[in-house]
Amino acid sequence: MSVKSMLAVTAVLAGVGVAGIMWPAATPQAQVAEQSARAETCWLKVSGMTCAGCEAAVRMAAKKVDGVTDVVVSHKTGRADVTYDRAKTTPSAIAKAITDGSGFKADVESKKDQ
Repeated sequence: MSVKSMLAVTAVLAGVGVAGIMWPAATPQAQVAEQSARAETCWLKVSGMTCAGCEAAVRMAAKKVDGVTDVVVSHKTGRADVTYDRAKTTPSAIAKAITDGSGFKADVESKKDQ
């Protein structure tokens, strides 16, 4: 293979001067930073929980919501601390998913950082 051919192959592999090659808009690190910038946390009051099994049911129902990234549930306090992507969901939608999916009544209490 000639040097000119090797340079052409290298250019194609590197995407230099090649029309039609689509590169990702952002690196994985940039995507994580963007998601973190949109992340919010809310508290939900969850009625009727009495044990760790109840906590697990609430956690699983909340995690099914697209955009929910973390859920901490306590039957002792009757709360779910939910971190979510505000571009994908809302506290009201999460509360509804918990109520519908777990059988425990969930209501939006407040945003954690307020």
